[in-house]
Amino acid sequence: MKTSLFIIILTNFLFVHFSLQETVGQDRLLLSTIEYPTLFQKEKTPGKGFGVARDLATEAFRTAGHQVHYHILPMARCTRMLKQYVANVGAINWFKNAKMMDQVIYTDVVNSTFVLFYKKSKFPNGIQFSTIEELKKYGRIGSVRGSSTTPVVKNAGLKIDWAPSLEINFIKLKRGRYDVAISIYLAGWATLEKLYPDQLDMFDCSQKDIYEIPISITFSKEKRDLFESFMKGLKTIANNGKYVEILNRYYGKNRIPDKILAILQQNMEFQAAEVQMTLKH
Repeated sequence: MKTSLFIIILTNFLFVHFSLQETVGQDRLLLSTIEYPTLFQKEKTPGKGFGVARDLATEAFRTAGHQVHYHILPMARCTRMLKQYVANVGAINWFKNAKMMDQVIYTDVVNSTFVLFYKKSKFPNGIQFSTIEELKKYGRIGSVRGSSTTPVVKNAGLKIDWAPSLEINFIKLKRGRYDVAISIYLAGWATLEKLYPDQLDMFDCSQKDIYEIPISITFSKEKRDLFESFMKGLKTIANNGKYVEILNRYYGKNRIPDKILAILQQNMEFQAAEVQMTLKH
């Protein structure tokens, strides 16, 4: 009798538990991203948010009627696990490098440049170069494993010491394990400010960038309905001022780079017909 009662209670508990799990899954979409402030991050920065790209994605989905939740993954797993998520908030170059472009649909939301960070005491005259190959003279170079710059530095014959995260990349730079660290400009300064807020003056970065990438929201082609819904939300926030409001939080008023303003303009003009055209390719 007790055994039968226990089975009934357990069965009812499991039914309620998994029904609840299914409901939560239906109400909230699961997205993947990485930890790379100030593009995407786990912790909220006061006065800003969870990273400019993540905030834009969240607001576009919210405007389209969807709540979202994020899983923070290592960069290299974002491509392998795309189908397990509604979308990825990251760099379309990850999918290009993985030869997955025939499997995805995407749209750009911001643009980022990779520069070289260094300690002023190490290079008091700064870093100057005409070609990426010339960077060999600057010693040990660090970068984050899976970075979009991987093909660029490999083609240039640079020997890179790969770090598992952006924070480790800069910790090694500070400790002298690296002479130069590759990072996206905005993310690099944000990470240094977090790690060494009282020592920012000891660092600087190259005026010239080594690579430029768009930051995108990428969907599997199997999720085309959600892509269309997202694009409607993105167009809405591009036209109602919310998109610019988010950009201003990170870049400052009247300091939004021209290439990002061009992406904003494209999203303002996006038409439903363009979605269908994109899906056919």
